Amino acid sequence: MDLKSLINSDSRNSEVIRFAFVGGFCTLLQYGIYVVFVNAVGVTPVVSTIISYAISFVANFLFSSFFTFHSNPNAKKGLAFTASHLINMGMQTGLVAVFKLVVGDTLALLPALAICVPANYFMVRYAFKGKLFQSKKK
Repeated sequence: MDLKSLINSDSRNSEVIRFAFVGGFCTLLQYGIYVVFVNAVGVTPVVSTIISYAISFVANFLFSSFFTFHSNPNAKKGLAFTASHLINMGMQTGLVAVFKLVVGDTLALLPALAICVPANYFMVRYAFKGKLFQSKKK
């Protein structure tokens, strides 16, 4: 599959690849903004985390909408996207608490991510593709 097909295709495989790309890009974006605010601007790490997360979250919503799911953003999708990420964060936190007992603190996030990333894909996909979140046609 060439790059143009990957970008334009509505196939589920292309969508999953675009989802992974957007997630990776937004993670790097968040970290880059965090580093700039901590080192160049002199903002505390906690405040830098909040700023960088917020910027990355908005970018993730827009890229997910236009690039990953070929969808137009609206308020309903924004709320559903936000809810999916809050659910994902809760799942990750709970699963890390469980898996740290099984594999230890250092590795606990890995099996949690193995469960949560695919679950998050389906929740976010529903936010952008579900009929409940589509704009009403005139």
